[in-house]
Amino acid sequence: MDQLIVHNLIVHELKKQPEMAEAELVLSKETLAITEQSIELIGRLDQIFERKNDLLQGFLSEPDEALFPAYYQNWLMDGRNRQNFVTFSNDTMKILRQSLQGVIGAKGGYLLYADYTMEEQRMLGIFLIRETPGLVFVPEEDHLKLSSTQYLDVDHMAMAVRLLAGSGRTVQMIRHARTQGSISQYFTDWVGIDRPETSAELTQNFLELVEELPIPKDKETGFAMNEGEFEKALVKYAAKAPQQTIRAKDFDEFFYGNEQPLQDMLTESDGDLDEGFRVDKRSLRKQYYLRAGFGGLSITCTKDHFRSGQIEVDEATGKITIVSDELASLLLDQKGE
Repeated sequence: MDQLIVHNLIVHELKKQPEMAEAELVLSKETLAITEQSIELIGRLDQIFERKNDLLQGFLSEPDEALFPAYYQNWLMDGRNRQNFVTFSNDTMKILRQSLQGVIGAKGGYLLYADYTMEEQRMLGIFLIRETPGLVFVPEEDHLKLSSTQYLDVDHMAMAVRLLAGSGRTVQMIRHARTQGSISQYFTDWVGIDRPETSAELTQNFLELVEELPIPKDKETGFAMNEGEFEKALVKYAAKAPQQTIRAKDFDEFFYGNEQPLQDMLTESDGDLDEGFRVDKRSLRKQYYLRAGFGGLSITCTKDHFRSGQIEVDEATGKITIVSDELASLLLDQKGE
């Protein structure tokens, strides 16, 4: 994990049972030691976060609108040193406890605050992790026996948020790791996310704008791409974007060089996608890659197959025609006599 640098770590415990209205805190007064083990933990948590497709994204509320943003701003302005980090995490945990008082159904756990840099992007991650029961083999005289234990269920983070250093849409939250349901309202209220939108919504808005853009030129040939080539290049570009984040300026530079068609369009429409957004790769692929299956039959193709005439669909008769000598040959070989 040579791209990961951990600056500060601290963990606090929030004690609360779902059926109880009261919440208690066990606050740490010292940071966690930055060891090979703790670095591996942060790398794992960040990796799990990165795998989530449809995040909730937004802007951090102004410091005069919510307490968490105010404490966060103070921490940044006072310097991100260890003592300021401890103070910031303690202060914000107390706010969380207050917001949970009387909330039936909410459950506690360990809140791990991590100030770290991944791929040159500085960020603050707050991960809500819970323990889960498990089994281990332990030696006893001349044999091994099963014993129960508790371990951190890192793979199923209850909730998590990342605040990216910089301006714009810097707040990212994952949905509930087990159910992909809605994020608990108390968590979003606590952080103070403003103008929240899902990655899928932002990606769809972006794709609607791309539909209006001119087809760019191929960098190697100098000639304009066809629609299919542009679609494939767009999917590839999104997959390789740092932090899976698309920014209008970077997009224009990559596809159009010195021209700025996307930025100009956003300026005219007063859009805020130029601030950057975390792309939902699933929504992006669904826009261009089509898949259907019914009655034991299935087909996967792209819109370009329709444009080229390789696939035709007669809506009146329900007849699908696929023109491909290679595909026909493969099917006949498997069919046999």
